[in-house]
Amino acid sequence: MVPIRHVMRSLPLLAAVLGDAYGVEVVIGGDSAHTDGKTIHLPSLPLEGDATALALARGLLDHEAAHIRETDFAALRHWSPTPLAHHIWNSLEDWRVEKRLAELFPGCRQNFQWLIEHYFAGTETAVRAGDTNPALSILNAILLTVRAWDVPGVQANRDAHIKEVNRSFPGLWPRIQAVLDKAGAQCRSTQDAIRLAEAIVALIEEEKSRGQPQDGGQEHGKAAAGELQSEPQEEEPAAAQEDRGQTAGAVQPKPDAVSGAAASDPISDLPEKGCFPTMANDWLGELVEAAAPTDWPQHLGERLAQALGEHPVESADQGLAVARLGSKPSKTLEAAAREACLQASVALRARLYRLLQASRLVRSQPGRHGKLDPKRLYGLAVGDARVFRTLGQKPAMSTAVHILVDSSGSMSGAPIKLASQACYAVATALERIKGVNVAVSVFPAGSAHDGVTVAPLIEHGAKVHAELDIPAEGYTPLAQALWWVLQRMVLLKEDRKLVLIVTDGELDSAPAARKVLRTAETLGFEVYGIGIQSESVRSLLPRSSVSVKSMSELPEALFSVLQQALAQRPAGGRP
Repeated sequence: MVPIRHVMRSLPLLAAVLGDAYGVEVVIGGDSAHTDGKTIHLPSLPLEGDATALALARGLLDHEAAHIRETDFAALRHWSPTPLAHHIWNSLEDWRVEKRLAELFPGCRQNFQWLIEHYFAGTETAVRAGDTNPALSILNAILLTVRAWDVPGVQANRDAHIKEVNRSFPGLWPRIQAVLDKAGAQCRSTQDAIRLAEAIVALIEEEKSRGQPQDGGQEHGKAAAGELQSEPQEEEPAAAQEDRGQTAGAVQPKPDAVSGAAASDPISDLPEKGCFPTMANDWLGELVEAAAPTDWPQHLGERLAQALGEHPVESADQGLAVARLGSKPSKTLEAAAREACLQASVALRARLYRLLQASRLVRSQPGRHGKLDPKRLYGLAVGDARVFRTLGQKPAMSTAVHILVDSSGSMSGAPIKLASQACYAVATALERIKGVNVAVSVFPAGSAHDGVTVAPLIEHGAKVHAELDIPAEGYTPLAQALWWVLQRMVLLKEDRKLVLIVTDGELDSAPAARKVLRTAETLGFEVYGIGIQSESVRSLLPRSSVSVKSMSELPEALFSVLQQALAQRPAGGRP
């Protein structure tokens, strides 16, 4: 099995393991991080990324997987929210789905806590002087209140924004807090988050309507200030009174005083008596009526996507990307070709079987159970109970083999036909050896506009078939295809994993291919290569590859490499 500590350091393999565990598809490549509700897309990242980039990528995988698993996208399609309602819903839904994923996969909890501390406990989310609209503190206060439920380190920034809300919109926050308190206990589904978000929006709109001018700006300012002072039936919580600078039994402010503003506060120094209510109404109006907000506080997923997008890849040689699943048209090999392949397969299988059988033979050993051995009875006199004969146990063959075939344009004609036939012969031979799990894949598997693709012709665990007659076209993205193979194989239960690369030409990116091979070696994969009319594969695999100059050499070369690999684990045989 592949050590988990190595998997954690490799983004493509980590994506494969997490995607399999969460039941989502992960694609690595492109220029942005996003999800479409079914697939998580990560951008191409530098080959030599730091630990922080890997942590952020894993955080995005956890976060988006939580949405794909837990968010009811059908409910969202039937909801037509305003930008404000959607932003508030996102704050609640993020917390809900992350909490649910952490319950199912406890390891996610620590990841989420680190990310929340990283993004929401620092100075980036603190109240900044000169913010264009104090109403944005409402969104920040909601976001940070929800985040503080799991990470107490966020509380300082939360309290600062709540203070700003109380200063600019007296009496509003206690009502919003009451809804958030319900959310912490009652938010069980996407529909609950929608309902609670709409309730908060209703409170904001109600606050805005209370300050709308009716008889002129200044006169209304006086009336609004007086209204706030003359509502004895609406008793505010003590916390709100403190933020207004009031105490129990305090004298009501004069009609021309602005409620909730300290003497040293810039807003309290406004020259017009009615300006504060009017400005507050304008601030809330901008928030409620915003069509395409650009300066609103970012949620965790948006921050992660932006951070990953800040790791530019200058060229394909320096980028890490994984091939996507594509499709490759294939036909059944002709009858004469199949007959020749089967004959070669029988010969290979006989040779491999003898080698594997000899490596598993173990002499009988004395033991405490098994068949009684009369020659060991004397041991009873000296207290040795090992008077039985038992067969020694050696681990059974447990090997996964993946044949990765280059079907680029330079393989057109006889080369691709012979490579297809050789793959069929080897796959047929390996399939009949107990404990060997074989697969065959081909790359590229589509046109240039499809991106980098690879197609499985024979899946691991599937029955070998003869539909391996494939066309050759396109380029040679070996690194991306090999990452895809490693992603598939890291999930297999076999103890030993072999990859056989069949290629003929120069690679699109040799540095990227070497990076994959180093990772494969670290993880314990064995990679072998066969170069067809080319020596390029020797530069990548100098000790575990062969090259053939004529097509007639290909089957025997392929057989010899696999025979060597299966017979023993060669010291230094990996790249």
